[in-house]
Amino acid sequence: MNADKLIITLFAEDEPGVLQKVSDTVLEHDGNWLESSLSRLCGQFAGIVHLAVGKDKKAALKTALEGLAAEGISVSIHDKLAVSPDELSGTPIEVIVEANDRPGIIDEIASALADVNVNIEQMETACESASMAGYQLFIANLLVALPPDLSVEEFEEALEKVSDDLIVSIVADDE
Repeated sequence: MNADKLIITLFAEDEPGVLQKVSDTVLEHDGNWLESSLSRLCGQFAGIVHLAVGKDKKAALKTALEGLAAEGISVSIHDKLAVSPDELSGTPIEVIVEANDRPGIIDEIASALADVNVNIEQMETACESASMAGYQLFIANLLVALPPDLSVEEFEEALEKVSDDLIVSIVADDE
C-alpha cells in the first residue's frame, strides 16, 4: 500500500457513537487506524489519531472527515508531519508528580521540563481532594523522554526544584 500518514484531532460533545462515526469514515476510505489517544472530559470527547491512507484516497478521506462537522464532530487534519514516529528518541520514563494545586502549576512543570530538554510523550492530570488537609491536590502522570545527556537523577532533581511541596515519583521499570 502506497500510503500517506495523517494526524487528525477530533472534538465533539460526548455521546455514544462518536468514535464509530469517525472510524466508519476512515474504514470507508480504506484508511488504517495506526494509533490514537482519546478521552472524555467534562462531557466532551476529544482525541488525536494517527492514520495511514492510500495516496489515491487521501483527498476523499479528508473531505469526508471534514464533513463530520454536520454531525457535530469537529475534525482538524494535519498531513504535513514534521517527524516520523520512528524518529522520536530519548529514554522513556514514567513519572508521577503531586503538589498542592494552584494556578500556574502546569506552566511551572512544563518550564522545568523544557529547561532540561525533556519531551512530554503523554500526560494526564487531575485534581483531587487531599482528604485530611482540606485543599486540592494536583496529580500528573507523565511519560517523558529524557535526552541522552540527562540522567534520571538529574531529571528528578530539576523537577523537584519547581517547589517545596512537589513530590516526584519515578515509576520503576519492571524489565
